[in-house]
Amino acid sequence: MKFLITGGAGFIGRHLVAKLLHDKHEIVIFDNFSSSSKSDITHLLEDDVGLVTGDILDYDLLLKSMSNHDFVIHLAAQTSVSQSIADPKTTADITIDGTVNVLKSCVKTNVKNLIFSSSGAVYGNCLDTIISENSQLSPLSSYGASKLVAEYNLRTFSKLFGLNSISLRLFNVYGNGQSSEAGVVRKFLKNISKDAPLEIFGDGMQTRDFVHISDVIEAFYCAIRNIEAKRGEIYNIGSGSATSINELASLLISSKEKDLQVIHKPALEGEIKDSKADISLAKNDIGYSPQIPLSDGLASLV
Repeated sequence: MKFLITGGAGFIGRHLVAKLLHDKHEIVIFDNFSSSSKSDITHLLEDDVGLVTGDILDYDLLLKSMSNHDFVIHLAAQTSVSQSIADPKTTADITIDGTVNVLKSCVKTNVKNLIFSSSGAVYGNCLDTIISENSQLSPLSSYGASKLVAEYNLRTFSKLFGLNSISLRLFNVYGNGQSSEAGVVRKFLKNISKDAPLEIFGDGMQTRDFVHISDVIEAFYCAIRNIEAKRGEIYNIGSGSATSINELASLLISSKEKDLQVIHKPALEGEIKDSKADISLAKNDIGYSPQIPLSDGLASLV
């Protein structure tokens, strides 16, 4: 099949492109390199992956680029929670208006299949101990709010125009190739590499559902294989386990055989307290089954 991947030069995008390329699919990356670099995908371009350097807010370029594709994977977004709080308009422009452009382009070019990368941030401080797709939606940042609006637009377009589509609510993704500024795992590893203290915002009792990048890529494959007649269905993609930030710090320090101090700082604005995904719907509906325990995933990081 022929895939267009918005944000394909980013962390998740590069892993997904490599997997699709391995399976002999044709791929075009559509990216403006606002949070990635062309050098990150040189090896992919050498293997005949196509590239359009452009922004999803450029509707005309998006429309032109999307012609003759079977599938769109929409990863492009403003991904920083703190930046979304500081500049909510830019986040909304990119994630909401950009997604509408992607949807309009799919309809106009008769692309029938679309997978959207959403986020567990749509739940905010959910009261449920284990968060299901039916849990209360109460995002704490423009990042989460914009993802939620994009999901609604996806579902609306799908029902109006017969578009096969799925939204994957990704929880805390980690793995090799991730930016040192993206996610607590990478930030901890950066400090460990410098023998510097690890910094935890708040008391460290807040929990997260950490899911390895290889499991996330398998989730996209599950969605690709099962997208027929889906009309904006939503699936949680996590490990199904919760780990406190204090525990994460201990695991990483231990895995790298270091003896480092942990420093606590004031909690960040927009910080979610607890997050653990109920992944039973994704298991039952599309066959998603994560395989990488956190201890193994952390040990594999370089």
